[in-house]
This record gives sequence, C-alpha cells and structure tokens, in this order.
Amino acid sequence: MNAADLRCYAEQKLAARPLKNKKTPIDEQRLLHELLVHQIELEAVIENLRHTQDELEASQARYFDLYDLAPVGYLTVNSQDSILEANLTASQLLDVPRQTLLSQSLSRFIAFKDQDNYYLSRKALTESGEAQSCELNFIKPDGGNFCVRLEMNRALAVDGEHTFRIVISDLSREKANDQYLRQAAAMFETAREGVMVTDADMRILVVNRAFSELTGYAVDEVLGKTPQTLKSGRQNQAFYLDMWGQINDSGYWQGEIWNRRKDGEIYPQMLSISAVRDENNRVTHYVGVFSDISQLKDAVARLEFLAHHDPLTSLPNRLLLFARLEHCIGLSRRERKAAALLMLDLDRFKDVNDSFGHLAGDELLQQVAAKLSSRLRGIDTVTRLGGDEFAILLEDLTHPQDAALVAAEIIDSLSEPWRLSNGSEVRVGVSIGISLLPEHGSSSEELLQHADAALYRAKAEGRGNFKYFSEDLTQAALRRINLESLLRRALLRQELQVYYQPQIEISTGRIIGAEALLRWHNAEEGAIPPSQFIPVAEEIGLITEIGEWVLTEVCRQGRRWLDAGLPPIKLAVNLSPHQIRHGDIAASTAAILSQTGFPPKLLELELTESALMERETEVVLVLCQLQALGVRLAIDDFGTGYSSLAYLKHFPLDILKIDKTFIDDIPQLEDDKEIASAIIGMGHTLRLQVLAEGVETQEQLDFLQEHGCDFYQGYLKSPALAATEFSALLQSQL
Repeated sequence: MNAADLRCYAEQKLAARPLKNKKTPIDEQRLLHELLVHQIELEAVIENLRHTQDELEASQARYFDLYDLAPVGYLTVNSQDSILEANLTASQLLDVPRQTLLSQSLSRFIAFKDQDNYYLSRKALTESGEAQSCELNFIKPDGGNFCVRLEMNRALAVDGEHTFRIVISDLSREKANDQYLRQAAAMFETAREGVMVTDADMRILVVNRAFSELTGYAVDEVLGKTPQTLKSGRQNQAFYLDMWGQINDSGYWQGEIWNRRKDGEIYPQMLSISAVRDENNRVTHYVGVFSDISQLKDAVARLEFLAHHDPLTSLPNRLLLFARLEHCIGLSRRERKAAALLMLDLDRFKDVNDSFGHLAGDELLQQVAAKLSSRLRGIDTVTRLGGDEFAILLEDLTHPQDAALVAAEIIDSLSEPWRLSNGSEVRVGVSIGISLLPEHGSSSEELLQHADAALYRAKAEGRGNFKYFSEDLTQAALRRINLESLLRRALLRQELQVYYQPQIEISTGRIIGAEALLRWHNAEEGAIPPSQFIPVAEEIGLITEIGEWVLTEVCRQGRRWLDAGLPPIKLAVNLSPHQIRHGDIAASTAAILSQTGFPPKLLELELTESALMERETEVVLVLCQLQALGVRLAIDDFGTGYSSLAYLKHFPLDILKIDKTFIDDIPQLEDDKEIASAIIGMGHTLRLQVLAEGVETQEQLDFLQEHGCDFYQGYLKSPALAATEFSALLQSQL
C-alpha cells in the first residue's frame, strides 16, 4: 500500500486504542501520537514484507519443482562446456547423479559421431546469438545410447561470462514410433495380400500395391468408391447379411468370397474384414485383407478329383466303385435288381513293362482304359484298382449270363494287337473273375473278395478266360487258414522283426528319423510280406497285439540308441485302423513310453488316409489324446486315399507323407510332378511338414528339393535295415 493508505491504516488502528493519560500536555500528546502512528506503520510494513517473503519462497519452491520435474532436461553450460546446473530430468536422462553431473563436460556424453554437430551449433549460437537446435545421440555410462534434440540459448552470467541454456528432449519414443510407422508402411506396401482401408461409410481411403496387382485397379480408380466396385454377383444377399452380422457382433469376419477383377475375371479370395473402433466404441474404419486363392482352389479341385479317380487313366477309383456297389446293393434289396462285378487282370503286362519300360506300360494301361470305357453302357462303371487290375460294375442285368457275354467280348477285344507311340506292337490278354449280386454276396467287400477269388481261378486255369465265383473255390482259403495259424504262433516264436528305413532331411542330407517296418520270416514258409499277413492279423484281431509289440520294440530300440550316445532321431510307427477303432491306443502308448523311457517327442505315429476318414469324430478325439502325450502324428500314403483337404485341417497332424506312386514316375510324367508339387504346397499351407516316400533316383530328389519338400525316404539312401545295420549307419553320420 502507498504512504497515504499506510497512514490511514495506522490512524484507524491507533484510534481504536484508549488514551492512557489525558492530562499529558498537548505537545507531548502530539509527539506520542506520531510515534505510535510510525510504530503501527512499521509493523504493517514488516508484516507485508513477511507475507511477500512467504509468497516468494512458495513461488521459488514451485519453480524448482517445475524445473526439476519438467518433461525435458535443463542444463546450464559455461563456455568451457562444463555443466554448471542440471535439473533432475537431465540427471535421469543421462543416468548420472546430479552432483556427479556438475562440472563434467557435456561433450563427454555425446556420441563421437555427433560431436562436430554439437560444436558447430555452439559456434553458430556464439556468433549469431540466435537460438540453435540439433539432433544427436547421448551415451549413458552403461554404454546405452538414445537420441535427443538439443535447443540452445545464450545467457549472461553475473560475473560477465557467457553461459548456455540447453533444453534436452528425449526423442527415443518419437524415433521408435517413426521406425514403427516406416516398418508398418513398408509392410503395407510390400505385403503379398491386398489391403483396403475404408471409412465407416465404406468409402475406400487407401489401398496397397498388392491390391492393385490382384484387382487390376490403380489407386486413383478406387479411392472414394466402395468395395461394390469389386462385387462379382456370385454371393446372394443372405451371404452378406451373415457376413455383416458377424462383423457387427464380433468386429471380425473371415471366409472365402468371389470377386471381380477390373478385366471382368471372377476369382476366389480368402478375405478377412476387421472393424476399427474409437474410444467411444464407434466404428471409424474397416480394414479388408485378401489373397487370391485361385491356384489353391485349382489344386484342391485337382486333388479332390484324384481322390475319386485314378491319376493315370482318369477312371473312377476304388472309392467310386464302392459307392456304386453300395447303390446297387440298395437297389437289389429294394427292387430285386441284379448286378455283376467283374475283376480284370491283364495277362503278360509285366512283359511289356520289362521289354519296353514303364512309360510304355502306362500308355498301354491308358489305351485299355479308353477301350473298356467305349465298349460299355453309360450306367456301367469302369474303375482301375491299381497296377494292371481293373474292375467293371454291370448294373441292372436281366440275366446272370449277360455278365459272361460282356466278359467274352472284353477278352476278345483286348486280345487284339496294341500299337504304342514308340511304334512297337504288343499283345496282352485279360483274365476275368465275376461275382454276382445278390448270389455271391450282400456287401461291397464280399462281392470284391469273391470276384478276386474267381479271377485267381481264371488265371490259374490258363489265363485269357473268365470264371464265376462258386462255393467250390475254397482252396484259396486254405492258404489263408494256414497263414492265420502261423501268425498266431509268430509272436511266441519271436519270428517278427522290426527293420528301420532312414528318413532324410533334404536341406542337410542328414538322417533325422526312420520308419519302423515289420518283417516276418517263418521257418516253413520263408519270408512272408506284410501285404499278406497284416490283413489277416486285422481280421483275426491280432493287429492290436502285434501293433503294441512293434511300438514297444521300437521305443526300446530308440532308448538303446540314445543310451549309446547316438544322435536323437524320430522313429515312425504305422498304426492300423483297427488300433484306432479297438482298444485305448492313447493309454497303451503312454504306458509303453513310460515303461521304455523313450521321449514322446521322438515318436511319430502314422495313419493312412482311409484310417483318418473312417470315423472322423472318433479319430480326431484319439489323435488329440495322442498329441497331448507329446508324440508327432503323420498321414501316410497321402494321395492314394479319398480324404478331402477340407477335412485334413480338422486333424492335429504334423507330417504329410506323399505316396511313392506319385514319386515313381518323376520326372518323366508331368501329371505326377504337378500332383507332388500340389501336395507339397498344400501340406505347407496346412502348416505340415512333407515327406516323400519311395525316392529312388537323384532326379526325384532334385525335384523334391526344388519344390520345397522337407524330408524323403527310399532306396536312394537306403532300404529298410535291421537294427544293428541301422545303428552302424547312424554311427557313420557322427
């Protein structure tokens, strides 16, 4: 307050005090009054100064808080580059205590490569007096570095020496964000999938390069438009209602869709759409990511065709034959319609293969298939079962003898000379076995077995003729009965033995595993192939016992090799469909692993396609139980069965094995090359490793390596070996 206000304040305060001695002379009273007024004024001034000091101290404390806790570092540096002052943030950024930081040279914390930049900025500030800014890297005591921006101003100290005020801004997060954005932009532009971003009203805001490559539309042709531009018309309104219903409910949708390119071509896409929402849960954008799956669809269609047709002749295969047989059996029961199943086996076909090679043999099979198809009615079915075996289903027969007439015509037709593309002329015959529906069976399996038995008799009696199945054909069963008896004693006599065929990693050429193959040598019959005794074991219920014996023996042997210091390899054991259907394979496997001490991760269990497809729900449950044990799972002989790739993805598989029939004629047959390549691609698409069986030539291995196959096995490396021989082979790899 000013002097007048102060005097007024003092007078008011004094007036409130009572006068102690009113008899004092007037002059003394006036003097005393003035003294008291000055006293009150002085007290007011002192109180005001004290209040001002308190405010200054509080302000100073706030300043120091703001200074120390600022989000940027503050330094004061003298002309010799010594740090005079530093706030707490600067100390924390440099990871040095504040007292230690003082008097140190700032340049010692600056990366060597940025020193010149710093001093040039200092020089420019000194010469021009204008604030300077630069970006450089600081080095912490522990060697870590981070990027900062320095903003420098010049100030005059009390002693006349120039000092520099420096503001340090940490750019680490900004640089990281910049790098992230650059990486995201690079990924966006270089992604193989097309990417499209729209606003909430579905107007296209941005697309990437792959979008233009896949659709044919340039960026400026679609910006501001809606995805309706790409619509093909293949999906109905219900499809889109369901799609947008899912997006609205969950914020995401993925599926197959058909869209149209700029040139009008309609093609399939795998499309995913994500809704982007703000903090208020309102949709702000939609992001669509898609890929062209035309080749994938073609490969699937090709494999689906192969699942139902023979790849060499394009005739229906066993699957279609059984389907047609079941249809005929149903008609026979309902409408008493007769049918006949003819089993055909070419005579002297092996001579053609041996004399002119497999390509000539394949050409002959194709000609035979074409002739058989041309000589039959539209309702009849011609199938190739494999090798030189064919089957014909004659439906709606009027009389059983009609089958004999057809058989005789086929025998006569196929006995004519065949001219091959190499100019050779060959002659083959055909033997035919016939079973009748309903006389010779009431199931597909029974009809096929009886036709096969009749065929065996026809060939045994001189070939080039046909035979019907009849009850007197029991001699063929004698071998079966004897085999059954021998098989029951084989386990007790320890006649079974496990051999091991190496599995090779193509990229390194090293043995990484082996397939366990069962061998049987009987003292009376000699070597009996698995193709003869395994079906018998399945029929008489021994397959589970044999399978457990094989699994135990393999795990024991694997444990021995590990204990001997040999490198760990995976051992693959085949499972029979009967082991899946009967008994608790997961529990028995767990018990064997525990008993033998063999690591589950080194055990691989293989199932055929047919085993997978017989009881899908049951099989998936069993496979999940096995997977939970830690063992690996493989699908064996892929391509020979009837599985759909759409089903395969439901099974918890690790390995896909290509059947050797698709490898045998590589690189000669383009079809087999395409099939093998497609299977490899599909396996990898399903995130499965792929192993090729039956590799016998370097050309086959080169093809597999070129197309990304992971592993192979076959005679090119080694046949199946006894455990001691395989152990020596492993030792040689050390």
